[in-house]
Amino acid sequence: MKTFIKTTLAGKWILVIFGLICVTNLSFGQITITSDDMPNTGDTLRMSTNITTGGIDYTLTGENHIWDFSTLFPLVQTVDTFESVTSVPFLYQLVFIPGVVANLAQPYSGFDLIPGLDISDPYRFYKNSSSNFKDVGFAVTFNSIPLPIKFDNPDIIYDFPVNYGNADSSFSGFEFGLPDLGFIGIDRKRVNTADGWGTLITPYGTFEALRIKSEVFETDTIYIDSISFGTTIERNFTEYKWMGNDMGMPILQVTEEGLLVTVAYRDSIRNPITAIPETEMDGFSMNIYPNPASDMATISFSSKQTGMVNMAVFNMAGIKVKEVFNGALQTGNHKIKIDIGGIPDGIYLVQIVLPGGVYCKKLVISYE
Repeated sequence: MKTFIKTTLAGKWILVIFGLICVTNLSFGQITITSDDMPNTGDTLRMSTNITTGGIDYTLTGENHIWDFSTLFPLVQTVDTFESVTSVPFLYQLVFIPGVVANLAQPYSGFDLIPGLDISDPYRFYKNSSSNFKDVGFAVTFNSIPLPIKFDNPDIIYDFPVNYGNADSSFSGFEFGLPDLGFIGIDRKRVNTADGWGTLITPYGTFEALRIKSEVFETDTIYIDSISFGTTIERNFTEYKWMGNDMGMPILQVTEEGLLVTVAYRDSIRNPITAIPETEMDGFSMNIYPNPASDMATISFSSKQTGMVNMAVFNMAGIKVKEVFNGALQTGNHKIKIDIGGIPDGIYLVQIVLPGGVYCKKLVISYE
């Protein structure tokens, strides 16, 4: 009898231990983000981008949370590359001294601080160290003149190590002016909070993730001598970043600025949607003509509700290149003209935000 009892108890303990092992293997724990999880020289990271999360509530978070973004699809795909600072134009290196000021350079297609300028060789520069990962500035070439611009105080994107519950903030910015060209300046405050951890599911896979919420408050000051025009732009945007170990960049990032929501995530090669279908949803219709267009285009649409309407043009990286309209409109049919002169050739999206939803349509700009 005693032998039977001992055998039974031993069997139960074996089952308990086996069960604990299974639970451990099936569940993810909290992870820590360090400098080892940042991009390296030579990395090429494919990203899928869209301007909708498909109704997924990306603001939800917490401990041992499950974020399911498996239904995302790409509007466009890009490959982000990271280079050695010694590989960029030499005059850039004089400001972003390799290994001292910066140790990572990224070709950057999203430079839009001064829209309409003909620029080349745009780069962003980063310094990755055991204590933080920071944006130290950018450089462009304008009219064959290299313009490397280093932040007076760098933008600290991550303060290492990053663990759940961590919070930090930084102030960054610069002022830069050239005679007969103009002046640009940025004042930026970033507030980071690691507000969740758990399991992230995307079309690319399932990952252990730490979520970081970054609230950014920024003032951009611009003055262009050639047209004697200057302006100050107040920006406030929020970045939700899901970080993973050894991923180089956020596995997924949702950026929210006003009415625009952009989602970018690590992905494999897919066939992005390069042609946006005619938008006719819930009684809403939208047309753009001529399309392709140059200089001017007309948007016609109908609205079933009276309310605030926002209309803007975005490039395929999700960056707003032109604000078209922001105000109240009555129910009915509307026509709005867009002055697209100065926007480079390419494929763009016109987004209309109405009380009844968000609608997009492709606009091709061609001056040929």
